[in-house]
Amino acid sequence: MTATTAPGGGAAPRLFVRKTSGLIRTIGVGGAIVFGVHCISLSSSGILTFYSVPALWPGANILIVLTLAAVLCAMHAYTFSQIGAAAPRAGADYTLASRTLSPWLAFPASFALVLFSGLVAGSLIAWIPTVALPALLTASGVLYNAEWATNLAEFSRSQNGILVFGTAGVLITLVTLLYPTRAVVRMLGIGFILGLAAWAVILFAFATGSEQAFTSGWDRLVPGMTFDQVIPNAEAAGMTFDRSFGVTVLAGLIMGFWIFYGYYIPTFFAGEVKEAPRTLLWGAWGSLIVTWAIFAGGVLLFTRYVSQDWMAAQGFLFVNGDPNANPFVTFYASVLQPNAIFFLIMAIGFIYTLINLAQTYFFYASRIMFAWAFDRIVPEWVAEVHPETGSPRNAVIVIAVLAELGVLASAFYSVIFVQLNFVFYAAITMLVPVTAAIVYPYARRHLWEQGAGHVKSMIFGLPSMTVVGIGTLAFLLLLVASPFLWPAVGFGDQQGPALLVFGSIVVLGVIIFAVARWYRRREEGIDIMATFAEVPPA
Repeated sequence: MTATTAPGGGAAPRLFVRKTSGLIRTIGVGGAIVFGVHCISLSSSGILTFYSVPALWPGANILIVLTLAAVLCAMHAYTFSQIGAAAPRAGADYTLASRTLSPWLAFPASFALVLFSGLVAGSLIAWIPTVALPALLTASGVLYNAEWATNLAEFSRSQNGILVFGTAGVLITLVTLLYPTRAVVRMLGIGFILGLAAWAVILFAFATGSEQAFTSGWDRLVPGMTFDQVIPNAEAAGMTFDRSFGVTVLAGLIMGFWIFYGYYIPTFFAGEVKEAPRTLLWGAWGSLIVTWAIFAGGVLLFTRYVSQDWMAAQGFLFVNGDPNANPFVTFYASVLQPNAIFFLIMAIGFIYTLINLAQTYFFYASRIMFAWAFDRIVPEWVAEVHPETGSPRNAVIVIAVLAELGVLASAFYSVIFVQLNFVFYAAITMLVPVTAAIVYPYARRHLWEQGAGHVKSMIFGLPSMTVVGIGTLAFLLLLVASPFLWPAVGFGDQQGPALLVFGSIVVLGVIIFAVARWYRRREEGIDIMATFAEVPPA
């Protein structure tokens, strides 16, 4: 790199904020698995598996959907683990892409991902008052004839309830992320145990249940729509079944990434993981294996006596506003085991793990933002690390502001729409780092040859980063195309506005980068492009 002098002949200005990042490598394989499991979420994705997947794709085989999705996501996870291992720094995807392709591509894509991640973090927190809490409170009202619980459920899902509970959730998540990374990992570890305990109760209920017990229990608890009325009511409301294998494959391709999203997030904070190649790969695969086993095991046990058609009908009726629909896995378990202690375990586990889910979004999005500031694209105060906690608190606060906007969007618009759109936005922004991974062994061969672990692995004489990366790119392209090929699972009739929003954010990212470059050249006499000729210090 050519030396640069500041205006007036001073010493060359620094390219990065500091000589070291200030972040501490404290996360091992176990911690990475816990992060991945919580970002997938034993609560929200567990709920979605039992009602949203069958409701959106009536007739699709849920077990095949989950299995196909897990395999495809494992391929995607492999590529992202290589990205993180090749650039073991905060915001590894942005770091690798900006040094391999161009910061003009990498920063706008990363900017869009972080912006949407912050908003979705808020919508996921809004899941607590809109879905999780009402589901548990409604079940309490039905199971224990508690009118207060039913009334609180109604308030919780109201606009005011979303604002109150959602804002409280944002504040709780913010405060917990101001602690040291070790403390955050411990909080997530507690949630991991609580989530597993909740699912142990659910799986026990399903394993010890029977068709007669569930049918009679349902008819007693939901007299407004008996077990035998569910499918006819859904068909009368417009539900049709498509049992073709092609539909199951499409559901796996499209819904799987939504269900399992989050297994690879340690790549975004690779600067805080130990032994990056091993930790990122086994952390991602481990979290996929754990969640697939739990969700698939639950479906397998439950469908021994309740058909997937019935599950689809329940989900369809709920999506279409039927007040008697209750397609929640926790309620299904309570029908079979109406035990107050079991119910309390499920309630605590699901609520706590929803906060854990928000924590993972705050954590990874703040670290990507930290990487921009460390490269001095955005204000340097974003990259400040608290001397006692080692946490980039300012970056976390910015994400909290975005999350609160996500809560507002959920209160005044729709939680589920925000999340479905995020699949498109996440996939399209990943095209840049995945393309960078494909060309990395050739464009940055000297760095690739110095890579550790599976970064340098070969398949049929070709770099696995290239071969697997091409498969990952094809998977992402299908996800990007899916809202347009199948509008019902994405934008609906809002395709134009959705593209306009995304395009506007990308343009804003380009403008921010251009302004940062102009500012550094004018004030410091350095072209910020020189930053991207070097790997940031650890």
